[in-house]
Amino acid sequence: MNLNFKAINQFVCCTFLLLLATQVLSDEKSEVDKLFSKGMAQSQNGNWIDAKSSFELLLKLNDQLHRARVELAIVYLNLKDHELAIGQFDKVLSISDLPDNVRTNISDLKMQALTALNKKLVKQIKQNTANIKNSFKGNAEVAFGYDDNVRFSFGDYFLEDDPYYDSYIIELNDGTILVVSNDGYVYDLDGYPLFKNEGQYETSNVKKGSQFNELRLNLQHQYHFDSVDKITWNNSLSLKKINNVDLQSYSKFQIKLDSEINWKLNKEIELSSLAHYRLLQRDSQTQVQTYGVEANIAYFNNLGKWQLGFNWMDRIYEESYIERDAYAYIFDEVHSNTRNISLAWSNLFFNNKLLLLAKFDYLDTNEQTQYPDFSYYDEYSNSDYTGIKYSSAIIYSFTPALKLSLTMLSLTLDFSDDYTYSGAQQDKSKAFKVKLIYSINDSFDIFAASENTQRDSDQYDGIHSDKSLFKAGIRLNF
Repeated sequence: MNLNFKAINQFVCCTFLLLLATQVLSDEKSEVDKLFSKGMAQSQNGNWIDAKSSFELLLKLNDQLHRARVELAIVYLNLKDHELAIGQFDKVLSISDLPDNVRTNISDLKMQALTALNKKLVKQIKQNTANIKNSFKGNAEVAFGYDDNVRFSFGDYFLEDDPYYDSYIIELNDGTILVVSNDGYVYDLDGYPLFKNEGQYETSNVKKGSQFNELRLNLQHQYHFDSVDKITWNNSLSLKKINNVDLQSYSKFQIKLDSEINWKLNKEIELSSLAHYRLLQRDSQTQVQTYGVEANIAYFNNLGKWQLGFNWMDRIYEESYIERDAYAYIFDEVHSNTRNISLAWSNLFFNNKLLLLAKFDYLDTNEQTQYPDFSYYDEYSNSDYTGIKYSSAIIYSFTPALKLSLTMLSLTLDFSDDYTYSGAQQDKSKAFKVKLIYSINDSFDIFAASENTQRDSDQYDGIHSDKSLFKAGIRLNF
């Protein structure tokens, strides 16, 4: 700021000396004059800190020294303390009998201070906006619970969910090895049914349940682009580790990575594009890797948010060798490609306390098993099936700190047109989940959750598998 302090000081000084000379008391005149002269000399030499101390002390001796108040305001201006300068100018302008020409000059000085303050605030806003462009947040969870069927997860069929695995081995006198299953049949080592077990062999249930501890880390990043349109880039990373106390070889590690571009065209239409990666490991071996891209268009109206989505997903079920007690299982590598179209609706009710969500998915999947001897298994290497998935959720906030969520999932896979299976075979799964969250403060939450999952399949001569799970834990938000 370029101020002609010398001209301003001379004008203001002469005016105030003529107008207000009689206001200084005679018994303090000598001390006041010396302090004022000292402050003026410090100002003229650019010693703004010392001048500030001199004029502030001067006003403590006599707060009616208006000339000293003006000089202090000018010092504040040079020290970039614009708010303080404006405050001092306002006190001078509040004098009722201030001459018009003096009031005009003081008003001009105040306007300069306001202009400088405005530039300062604009600069701060730009800096804050730059910081707001990038935002980071996340949370970490620790939970403990019990799972009565650790081998089964909803929608994950590459686990030991076949009754053949609920078995034990019997070796006959001639060296023949039989597999006696809890489904009532006896198999050979290749898994082919030999005959029905009508009491010849006693079976016992295989242990499936286990206590577990669960660790989660969730990280989110959001970037706002400089644009008239509202474009954001959202990234999220989720790591989950489940350690089973009793069945440690079934412990699970998962990675979920999402990256999404969101474009708000107007109040009614929103476009988004998402890429994702998934990894599932069991027994420290990679079991499934998934890559996918998704495109969505959303429409907002008084009835809620309506979203149409298209998803392309490639999954690789890795070849793996897993030992389970007396068994050793080899999973052949499978490549899976799924095309998915979805329609979703959501809306808020009761002053945003209640969120309702419903989603429908249609899936078309082609899988190819990478058998070691492909020529021998060529007839059975490909599998083509469709699927329908329904999802719904209810989330209700009783208070700002207490929240309840209810979720229902239903997935039906239809193998009717798949020549690798005979007849109209289907694989159906349902899951019901409940979660209660209480926020102690902005940093800590406690929660309890339970879920029940059911699976019925026509494959492998029939599969029926249930799962119940309960857990409770704490969450740290940052």
